[in-house]
Parts: sequence; C-alpha cells; structure tokens
Amino acid sequence: MRSLVTRAALALALAVPHLARAEGPASSCPAGCFPVAAPVRDGFTLTPYLWLPGITGTVGTGTPDPAAEPAPIEVDITKYKEGLRLGGAMVNLGWRRGPWSAWGDWTYANVRTEAPSFSQTLVESVQVGVVGSIVQAFGGYTALRGDGGHLDVGAGARGYGLYVWASLDGGLLGGKRASGDDQWVDAVGVVRGGWSYENGWELAFQADAGAGGSKLSWQVIGVAGYRFGWGALFGGWRYLSLDHAKGDLVIDIALSGGIFGARFAF
Repeated sequence: MRSLVTRAALALALAVPHLARAEGPASSCPAGCFPVAAPVRDGFTLTPYLWLPGITGTVGTGTPDPAAEPAPIEVDITKYKEGLRLGGAMVNLGWRRGPWSAWGDWTYANVRTEAPSFSQTLVESVQVGVVGSIVQAFGGYTALRGDGGHLDVGAGARGYGLYVWASLDGGLLGGKRASGDDQWVDAVGVVRGGWSYENGWELAFQADAGAGGSKLSWQVIGVAGYRFGWGALFGGWRYLSLDHAKGDLVIDIALSGGIFGARFAF
C-alpha cells in the first residue's frame, strides 16, 4: 500500500506543473510528446461499464464460537478463473459546467467462487462470495486546468448494501461458516484528473478515501481511452478496499480488477 501511495504522489507531483500552465492550445511540442487537445467540454456523460474484480480479505461473524471464527478469503482471479462467477451491472453519470462538476456511480456486484483448497486434508474446498450494491455520489471543483488537462477536488458519499460469506467444506476443518449483511454510508473526500490528447487518446484517474460506517474505505481508479464522435471507449483498473465491523459482523475486503466500458457524451 505504501508503494501505491508513493507512486500516486509522484504522479501527482509530475502532473501539477503541467496542469498549472495557462489554458489554451499547445503552440509547440518537443519531439516524442503528444500535443494536447482543447479542455474538457461542459455537458452530461453516461458511462455503462463492466468491472471484473477478484476478492481478497477477511469475513467473519466475530463470535466466540470456534466454528464461526473469521474465515480468510484469498481468491486470485487468474488462479481460480474456472470457478469464479461474475455478474452485475455498473453505470456512471456525470455533469460538468465550467469549474463545477458532479458525478455518481452505481455498482451491483455478484462475485463468487468455489475452488479446491491447497490442502485437501485440512479443507477440501473453499467457497466465498460478495453480493450487493455500492452507490457513490460526488461534487467537485476544478483546482487546476490547462493544456487539455484538469485536476478536480471534491467530496461526497459512498453507500453499501452487501451480503458477504465464506465457507470451508470437507477435511479436518470443514463445516466452518462466516456470513452476514449490512447497509452503511461513508463520507468521502476525492481527487480526480484527466488529460485529453489531440491524437484521440485520453487518460483519467480518481483517488478517494472515506470513513463513517467503515473504519476506513479507499479507492483508486485509472483508465486509458480513445475518443470518437459520440464519446469514448476505455479500459483500466479499479481497486476498492473497505473495512467495516458492526456487532458480530466483520467485513474487511478488497475488490480489485479490470474495468471496460463506453462513455456517451451529450
């Protein structure tokens, strides 16, 4: 995590001098660089997308019953891709006028797997899953803008309604279960930025952190896309970590994986 934060800080430090330049078209460009396009347009955007996350973390009931102790979840989407079942729907709505912007996101996640254990003697198979909705909404103001790029700072909220479970079947430790569901909301601070190049390519990122119903939640999204007359196609990565505990319920998980979608501008 420290390495991720260090890289993000370095990227931001390199980007700020570029963004702080006065607005306007680039008059020249050193050999090998991309001339940039006009600043981001005002208007609305609709972005349906697909997120293919793997799961890591811990889920448990937190009770003193040994059979209900928190059971570790360790699912590698590449290692267990044959047993991993993904489902859901994701959509993002956005609006911008001048320096002001607002955007919201709804994700329905249905991620589950049943995979053989590494030790058939202790546990024959492991089942894990996360089902539910994550809704987030933000408002922002452009702190830096120029040369086709912008850096927004803002705040908002992220709400969760999740059912999470893990089970160990067969073997000496088989029969253990851990599951629970809850709904909660976090207050979130956010920074996001984007760069639009005249050759059609664009880059964007978002980083946020919050607390409230969660002890801590944080998210990083990075994408690259290509513009068309109607909008853009893009791909990238999304990482969401949350740590929530209420009563006997413990949900300390991270969802991480590729995202792919299309943005429609109007």
